[in-house]
Formats: sequence, C-alpha cells, structure tokens
Amino acid sequence: MNGANPFLIRRWIYGIPAPIWLKNMDMIGNTIEEYKLKPVPAESLMAENAFVPSGMAIGEQTTAKARLRPWQWPGGIKIAHLHYKGDIYLLNESQWKNFSTKIVNEFQKKLASVKTIGFEQTMELSEGIDSVVA
Repeated sequence: MNGANPFLIRRWIYGIPAPIWLKNMDMIGNTIEEYKLKPVPAESLMAENAFVPSGMAIGEQTTAKARLRPWQWPGGIKIAHLHYKGDIYLLNESQWKNFSTKIVNEFQKKLASVKTIGFEQTMELSEGIDSVVA
C-alpha cells in the first residue's frame, strides 16, 4: 500500500454494500420479469461447511435443521448479477448492457437536477466517473 493508511482506503471484502438494489427494486423486478430470469439456486452459493444453529452445536434436541451458509467470495460475485428480494439473478452480457443503460439514464436524470455538491461527493463522483470514462 506504499505507506498509505489502510483505514483510509475503501476495500470491500464480501462485495460492495450497495443501496442500488433497494433504490431500484421496480426496475430490477421488471428486468427479471422481462428476461424471465430464475434465481441462482441457493446450493450454488453455499460454503463447504454447514452453518449449525447453536442448539444443535451443543447437542440439544431441536426441530431446527442445519443450514448451509452463503459462501463469502472476496469482493462479491464477479459476474453481472442482480439482487432482488433475497435472491440473486445472473445476467448475460446483452442483458447487463440493457440494464446498465437504464441505470445510467437514471443517474443522468438525477445529476441534471443537481446544482452543487460537497467536496467529498465531488471526489467520490470523480472517482466513479473516471473509472468508466477513458
């Protein structure tokens, strides 16, 4: 890190916490419906070791079943996907292109109405825009 303070560098270990999924639920739901997408089966997202409820771990009689826990990918799933109502939906390149175009259009509408922004917001927007514009 070349002497940089690691606490000042954003680093997402298990995917970026992204409110985009909540803010665009209608658009995401419509996209899932439009492409007739099916959620990724939970078994495909599970870790090797089952998560065992605490009662089962200490040998108590319980009706609870051992659950598989989601695999923690460093940085999240590395292919285009949507989160919707607790499920994950994969998109192919064409589907992602169409979905991301809608998102960019929404961003453009929002930015068109902005009159001024703070310093930190300027830095964050600049970093985001620079990462997609050559």
